[in-house]
Amino acid sequence: MRTTILQAAVKVLMPIFLAYSLYLLFRGHNNPGGGFIGALVLSIGLVFHMIAFGVPATRRIYKINTMVLTSVGLLISSLAAVSSLFFEGVFFEAIWTDIHIVGLGTLSSVLMFDVGVYLAVTGSILKIAFSIFNE
Repeated sequence: MRTTILQAAVKVLMPIFLAYSLYLLFRGHNNPGGGFIGALVLSIGLVFHMIAFGVPATRRIYKINTMVLTSVGLLISSLAAVSSLFFEGVFFEAIWTDIHIVGLGTLSSVLMFDVGVYLAVTGSILKIAFSIFNE
């Protein structure tokens, strides 16, 4: 269903989906939100793009490799989970640093875990969507 109205709407809405998904991601380690729901919002935007423009155009424009995205996400999440073991903590214990990122707060293993979940969920959902919508 490639209509001009849908394509125009998706072009306007895609940056909003991306910005809101990043807002949810970075808000989530201190408040409700996080990597999972942020990834769902981003995936919804990309699925709308696939419906409007097709899978080949979405892959070409956003340069998405779902396997790499999922693998990197799982690696980051795993490293965040075991990082506390290197500092004489227990598995999955949160580690907070003194590094303060303006607008995001303090860098922590919780944020890194959320980023990993964000990438892994986005890659997984897009792999399914690409398979379903493949032309």
